[in-house]
Amino acid sequence: MTEYEHIYHEPITAEELAMMTDDDIAKEVSFCTCCSPFDIASSLLKAKKKSKPFHGYNKNKHSRKGGLSAKGRAHFKRTQGSNLKRPVTKKPSKLKRGGKAAKRRKSFCARMSGVKGPTSKGGKLTPKGAALKRWNC
Repeated sequence: MTEYEHIYHEPITAEELAMMTDDDIAKEVSFCTCCSPFDIASSLLKAKKKSKPFHGYNKNKHSRKGGLSAKGRAHFKRTQGSNLKRPVTKKPSKLKRGGKAAKRRKSFCARMSGVKGPTSKGGKLTPKGAALKRWNC
């Protein structure tokens, strides 16, 4: 019998689990007798699916990684006639120096970095911050 076996607690909620680090989860599993590792793992998966990847995320417009999704780009093409391309997500070191993609990335970063507004809010990225991160700005 370990010294922690007598400790009982309320089952972990999805919100608490989403905020915990991997080390905290490992500690919780090591002494918790009321929650099985399977319960904790399934709760963690549910919490990660439920949680929004960034502040202001809209699944109809945004990609989970940041920026517009294909559906969002199609919406803007349909409504405004704009022909938006996919983001340049390659690392700058992997792009051909002075190439088309490198110039496009540099231009986007210069324009978007100058836009007013925060890149994070309440500890989560904003759509602007998520897009800048995806473009490696």
